[in-house]
Amino acid sequence: MEWSDEQSSKQTGYSLDRSLAVLYIECTERACSSLQRAVRRIRENVRRSDVVWWVETSCAIVLEGTPPEGVQAVAKRISMLLADVDCTLQIVFGDTAQALLQRLHAEQAVIPSGDEGSELPYLAFLAHYPSHRILHLFPYELACRYRCVPVGAERKVLTIATCHRLDDYIVAQFQEITQRDIFQVRCEAGMIDDVLNYWQRLLLL
Repeated sequence: MEWSDEQSSKQTGYSLDRSLAVLYIECTERACSSLQRAVRRIRENVRRSDVVWWVETSCAIVLEGTPPEGVQAVAKRISMLLADVDCTLQIVFGDTAQALLQRLHAEQAVIPSGDEGSELPYLAFLAHYPSHRILHLFPYELACRYRCVPVGAERKVLTIATCHRLDDYIVAQFQEITQRDIFQVRCEAGMIDDVLNYWQRLLLL
């Protein structure tokens, strides 16, 4: 794993007594699954007030109001959690950090919950409806029955959005039918309804 430091001297838009720093992790497509597993470890090793964004091959840890030396210390701690991930770790500040978060927001990043236990990563919004290719990977009837929808696919992993964690036997059924590993994310019920309605309209065409 490689890591570097990039400083922006521009104003961040935050109040003058607070700073914004982002630890940005980017991995290869082959290491996507490893990064996905590392995200949970990362969440457990930062402050509850810190936000962790994740989208496919990228992860960003948002450190607000942390002095540079503190950011460096967190970066070193996080790098140890990424020993088995083929990735780079970069530190960005200020406007550069803000621009990075805006891009992740546009790329439909999910924010893993800071709560301990069985909380699922939270999908706050969809930048666009799932593509026809993704919808074809999952039976519409099962989506209606279990109130869940496919929202992403990466190699042999299918991401399913649901309002609550699905039971293991249901996930096993999904894996057998789709021949893919299932990664669950949590979303609001309205998002499920919206995607199901869109999906139904496609089936009627």
